[in-house]
Order: sequence, then structure tokens, then C-alpha cells
Amino acid sequence: MAKFDTDEIGKPGKPPKARPFPWRLWLFALLMTAGAGAGGYYTWQFRQKAQAADDEAVTLRTSTSKLKAETDDAVKKKTDCINLLDANNKKTKDQEIQLTALSSNLNASKDELAALQAQRAETEKRLAAINDIQRQFAKMIDTGQLKATARRGSLVLSLPSEVLFPSGIADLSKPGEMTIYEVGFALKKFPERRFLVVGHADDQPLKNSVYKDNLELSIARALTVTRFLVTAGMDPKNLVAAGAGDSDPVSKDRAKNRRIEIALLPAINELPPLPASLGDDTAKGEAPRPAPRAEAPGAEAPRAEAPKAEAPKPPAK
Repeated sequence: MAKFDTDEIGKPGKPPKARPFPWRLWLFALLMTAGAGAGGYYTWQFRQKAQAADDEAVTLRTSTSKLKAETDDAVKKKTDCINLLDANNKKTKDQEIQLTALSSNLNASKDELAALQAQRAETEKRLAAINDIQRQFAKMIDTGQLKATARRGSLVLSLPSEVLFPSGIADLSKPGEMTIYEVGFALKKFPERRFLVVGHADDQPLKNSVYKDNLELSIARALTVTRFLVTAGMDPKNLVAAGAGDSDPVSKDRAKNRRIEIALLPAINELPPLPASLGDDTAKGEAPRPAPRAEAPGAEAPRAEAPKAEAPKPPAK
């Protein structure tokens, strides 16, 4: 049974109208439901994306760490490569310096080898000359007129004074003149060689002699022998006269100490080169002058006159 509505004073009125369907409410509810569903969907989607973004961020952080480590490793390798390159460049420069030094040393070694070869050739020539001189004097050596020995690295022809000079005198005897001529004829075959003529005496003081002492006598005898060698045809530039007195004995026997020695002097090219710092005072274009004839310092000129140029000639062979 329908329920009647009452009016303001409580009196029964007209029956109430039926309420319309709440479309707005339903529509609002549907919209809210749709909005909630959409919000949930988008929330779920956002959470998925957020999760994916977090995972991607973790991956990126991991990749970034790896890339940083790789970058650091690459920087370290680059630094090592640069250091290695610098070391190689330095090593290359050092090798170039060493190569230059080796080249210089090689050139110097070649020059030294050439000098040694030249010196060896000169030494061989000198030995050949010595052997030739010994052959030239073989007869005199066998007869005891002359003795060939090696003293201080030089060939020395020694002639006893008894064969050449009377006691205390610087004038050659007749047999002595022949002996010196024979020696001169043999030595003039070596015009490129120079010889030192040295007079020696014993330690016995002179008595009744025109010479002050044995040194003066030895110098006078060396000068006499030198002049006779020049008369025999030897070049005066190749002869140097000197006296040693009794300062260079060869034996305890005084007779062996009284002698005339003719020593073969080494050639200039046979001597070792002098330091370049000494310089060269030889005038340009001027040939080196031969060494002056050496005489003992302080010695007086011999009083006895040497034989003149018209000394008797040796007998014809």
C-alpha cells in the first residue's frame, strides 16, 4: 500500500512522486571507477617503468663503473705507452750517440790501423836495413875487427879503440884508417839512414895527454871517426858525433870499454807521433832540418887536429 505524504500541517496530501534514476551519481561513480582503474593501471605502468628505470639505472651504474675502470685502465695504458715511447726515444737518441761515437772510434781505429801498418812497414824496412848492414859487415865481424850488437833497441857497430887509436891519442892509426874507410864504404849504401858516432873511454885517468880528461878524448875520437866517414863518402847530415867518456861502460874489462860505437838511429817515421798540443814549429814549405851533432855539454874543443881531407885513400879492392 502506498504511503501518502503529509503536508506542512500534517494533513494528508497527494501521493509522493517516484524518484528519478540517479544517472549523475552512476555516471560519477562510473567515472570515479574508471578513473580509479585508469589510475591503478597507470600506477602499475609507472611502477613497472620505475622498476625498469631502477634496473636500468643499476645497469648504467654498473656499466659506468666498468667504463670508468676501463677508462682508468686506458689512461694508465696511455701513460705507460707515452712513458715507453719517451724511453724508446731516449734509448734511440742514446743509440744514435753511441753509433756516432762508434763511427768516430771506427774512423780513429782505421787511422790508427793505417798508422800501425805504416809503422810496421817502416819497422820491417828498418829490420831489413839492419840485416843488410850485418851482411855487409859479416867479414869484419868474423875477423873480430867489428862487433854488431843490439843496445837500447838499436843496432850498434862497436870498434875497439886498440884497432883504431894509439893510447891517449885521437889520431887514427893506419890500420884504423883502413877500417873506418871500409865501414864508411859500407854505410854509405844506406843514404836514408842516420848514424850516431859515439866515443867511449875507460875510467883510468889520462897521463901525459893533450886532453883534459876521458870525456874530451872520447869526443875528439868521435869527431875524427866522423870526419873519416865523411871522407869515405857518407853524407854529413846522416852523422852525429858525440862522446860519452867513461860514463857508459859495457864490461868490467877496461879494454872493452875503450871503443867507438856507430849506432843506427831510428827514422822520424819509425818514432811514435808526438802529441798534437806540442805544435809544429817547422816553417811551411821548409823541410825538417837534421838534428845537430851532439857533443857533451861543457866539453872543450879537442886540441889535436883531425885528419885532413887529403887523407890516404884505401887500397883498391
